[in-house]
Amino acid sequence: MLDNEEFMLSSPGELTQNPLRKIWMPCRNGHIAQRRVCMTNCPTVIVTVGLPARGKTYISKKLTRYLNWIGVPTKEFNVGQYRRECLKIYKSFEFFRPDNEEGLKIRRQCALTALNDVRQYLSVEGGQVFDATNTTRERRGTIVKFAEQNGFKVFFVESMCEDPDVIAQNIVQVKLGSPDYIHCNTEEAIEDFMKRIKCYESSYQPLDEVLDRDLSYIKIMDVGRRYLVNRVLDHIQSRIVYYLMNIHITPRCIYLCRHGESDLNIKGRIGGDSGLSARGKEFAKRLGKFIQDQNIKDLKVWTSQMKRTIQTAECLEVPYEQWKSLNEIDAGVCEEMMYEEIQEHYPLEFALRDQDKYRYRYPKGESYEDLVQRLEPVIMELERQENVLVVCHQAVMRCLLAYFLDKTADELPYLKCPLHTVLKLTPIAYGCKVESIYLGVDSVNTHRDRPERDLVRLSAGPMNSIMGTVLFQLPTLAASSLIRRHEYFPRLKL
Repeated sequence: MLDNEEFMLSSPGELTQNPLRKIWMPCRNGHIAQRRVCMTNCPTVIVTVGLPARGKTYISKKLTRYLNWIGVPTKEFNVGQYRRECLKIYKSFEFFRPDNEEGLKIRRQCALTALNDVRQYLSVEGGQVFDATNTTRERRGTIVKFAEQNGFKVFFVESMCEDPDVIAQNIVQVKLGSPDYIHCNTEEAIEDFMKRIKCYESSYQPLDEVLDRDLSYIKIMDVGRRYLVNRVLDHIQSRIVYYLMNIHITPRCIYLCRHGESDLNIKGRIGGDSGLSARGKEFAKRLGKFIQDQNIKDLKVWTSQMKRTIQTAECLEVPYEQWKSLNEIDAGVCEEMMYEEIQEHYPLEFALRDQDKYRYRYPKGESYEDLVQRLEPVIMELERQENVLVVCHQAVMRCLLAYFLDKTADELPYLKCPLHTVLKLTPIAYGCKVESIYLGVDSVNTHRDRPERDLVRLSAGPMNSIMGTVLFQLPTLAASSLIRRHEYFPRLKL
């Protein structure tokens, strides 16, 4: 027989809606129930494997950026950086010789220090990338044992490449800029690094289909010409595999721009499906000339399924493809409203969106967080393609730009993506170069800066109980920061 407390916890309880995300949550005795959630996926340690100059750090940085973008907190731990902090001054490849006992001791200690930091990180966050050569079965065994002792999963990413041109290109583009060679000329640096590779080759033990059959891993051979995937255990590992099988290193450019100015832009109204204004049509013509002057090889053009992007693309006089995924964020009940009208009719919604713009979901609409999930197939296809022009919308462009520039969820909703401006993105070794090209056509400014977060005291009244509920439902926010400036609550006496 259950006692009263057990019975209360076992009985169906009332639900209350989280106003920020518009989701229902259990409520006990007027308070949001704080319960532990049993997670199916424990944290995953992603471990790179391979000889130097095989693109491990490139893979690590891209994978970290992707996982953070889709909402899986991830941090890169580069053992080489630990070694640089320990040694301060790099002398030569002799440090990496397999018979250098002092070097081996330092490298082993750096790896253990990095693993300790991994443990601390995973105690509060989600997943991470352990970027090192990890070329021996012994080193990998140490990592597996560490993971087992701490309740983590391990997924290995091995990059193998025998193409001398690719290796040489990687050395020139990436390694020569390393702090290790800051005081060396090019010829000396290349010679030393090639000898460093030789030091690793003598002890390198690739992942083996038989000996390592119980490990979870993906082998990437010759920059993606072939893959071998073994024992994928969960959803996150499958997404890692999916992502790594889509990226490539072919030089290319991605062009992002919004549609031309629309009729609703001029009126200051959000969303909707209006056509272009006169200035918007002029921008479309200039965009066509700009693209023609660029003489881009095999350019692909993508638009949303909304009238204003299609009208913009029509002036390019090239084939274009419509993507429903590229449609603007759905503002739900606030579609085609002005911000002043939203503030007047939905003061709480207006304040909530300013409080956490990334996670806030419009009533019957979407959040930026939803939009990122919707755009993941677009990102995957952008990674597979070469030269692409994407004609889209402000919120969509912010999400795409945040992926390429590695911006946080807090920064993403406030990225500036003005009308009538093309952003040219050129992927480089560990990041992305951005060039902004304004095409000389005036337009309205649709950007809203991040609002100030001032605390005001609310008088007693029905709104107070609502705000009290909101504070309980947003445990990740400081309670004082949710109550906004008095202009967001025009009907309250302050």
